[in-house]
Amino acid sequence: MKFNHLLAFLLTLIAILVLVSGLVAKYVGIVIFSSDCTSYSVLLFPDENKVDAEVGQGNLVKLRVINAGSYSDNYEVSLEGPDWTIIKPTSFSLKPEQAKILFLYVSPDFEAEGKYDIVVHVKSKCVSASQSVEVSVLKE
Repeated sequence: MKFNHLLAFLLTLIAILVLVSGLVAKYVGIVIFSSDCTSYSVLLFPDENKVDAEVGQGNLVKLRVINAGSYSDNYEVSLEGPDWTIIKPTSFSLKPEQAKILFLYVSPDFEAEGKYDIVVHVKSKCVSASQSVEVSVLKE
């Protein structure tokens, strides 16, 4: 009977540890990747963190993506911002230490006014990076 109690205790302890580690990862923001992702890394740098844009006129911001990992990787690019923002390209591949320029085009429409945070996300199967560009819309 003692063996059954010990086994039940150990199984309960393992369940508690798994639950606690899951909660810590969820609330502390720990991201656990599988071991096949340990040598992947990506960097994202905008040429400018703040830009001015006039209503009805376009402005181009360049962002540099660098594969800082040890392996080639495929990336997807997404954008959080108003409808008058576009990012190109939206997908590409890079070899280790290779760089790519992304082009963020902003052309505020006539209703736009004030400051906007545009967030660019670059993501692969294993890694991701995000950068924010503040756009101040100027009226004519």
